[in-house]
Amino acid sequence: MVYLDNAATTWPKPEAVYRAIDTAMRQHGANPGRGAYRMSVDAEALVDGTRQAVASLFNAPNAQRVIFTLNCTDALNIALKGLIKPGDRVVTGPFEHNSVTRPLHTLQRTGAQVAVARSNSALGIDLDHLRALCREGVDYVVVSHVSNVTGCVAPVKEIAAIAHAHGGMLILDAAQGAGALDIDMQDMGVDVLAAPGHKGLYGPMGTGVLVLAAALPVQPFREGGTGFQSESPGQPTEYPWRLEAGTPNLPGIAGLGEGVRFIRSAGIDAIAQQEALLAQMLADQLRKVDNVSVFCDQVPGTGVVSFRVGTVGAALTGTILDSSFGIAVRTGLHCAPATHQAIGTFPEGTVRASFGAFNTESDVDALVAAVRQIGTASYH
Repeated sequence: MVYLDNAATTWPKPEAVYRAIDTAMRQHGANPGRGAYRMSVDAEALVDGTRQAVASLFNAPNAQRVIFTLNCTDALNIALKGLIKPGDRVVTGPFEHNSVTRPLHTLQRTGAQVAVARSNSALGIDLDHLRALCREGVDYVVVSHVSNVTGCVAPVKEIAAIAHAHGGMLILDAAQGAGALDIDMQDMGVDVLAAPGHKGLYGPMGTGVLVLAAALPVQPFREGGTGFQSESPGQPTEYPWRLEAGTPNLPGIAGLGEGVRFIRSAGIDAIAQQEALLAQMLADQLRKVDNVSVFCDQVPGTGVVSFRVGTVGAALTGTILDSSFGIAVRTGLHCAPATHQAIGTFPEGTVRASFGAFNTESDVDALVAAVRQIGTASYH
């Protein structure tokens, strides 16, 4: 199979990730931070090692404010619902994933104000409009680093500067950016970062991180055992225990740690350049195929390319690619309906190909050849 759905979850994983998960289950299978015996202590050291690795990757100010979550959606929900109060004003971008828009919709119903910045002609955020909205008042700016439909990269440092200039904080949805692009929280001005473990960080599903630049008063909605301050009736206020109640996903965290070490070893810039090169090759070749529409930057900065094949529906195109050519892509709205409304592909969506560290030029060739055949055949 040619796997081109890395924007949903990267596959395959590095061998070290598989080994780490197996080793954690077989050799470190005790509850971390809950016992004084060696297996529990070793399990806690494994968790702390991954916490340090994630903090280093994002240049986070304090590893104790790296919170392990279920996924990026979970991290965003913890941050948005734990910080935004009735009366707070939120400015968000035009291309947000449902992991941002749905929590904000709920928060609006309970009294938060939400304003949406317009898009520009280059499939990006209109910064002038964003700035104007922030001038009207802003507590939080919430944007995605990279569109999961077009692969377009937001100017995070500029957006952070705009937010800070008007007294707001930046919450970054790094679902597509983490591991695929270099993220320096301190240099870029990111106050809160949410990221999945199973995408560009090459960890397993069921892992994610929430990283805080400062000890913000995020209100926990999950409370319980932490192995810390057990005598207190209330949830600890210190990080990470404030937001980490219950037994953590030790095998997942072990795999996530090895995924982070893999991308650090391979080099984020090298991975990013390879993925962008494959996306450029795909986009250039698809633009030469009759009746194919391509939706991405003229010069892709990531490995994401969306397209449509003539009158063949996106869902049917994906089914044919899988059943007749053994190529796995993602079709539909990609949980980002606002993006498709902006690029004119709503409600059907697009076909999305997304590259990872293990894809090659032969995968591009296979997809282009298949699209050519689909475009010249009659499918109803």
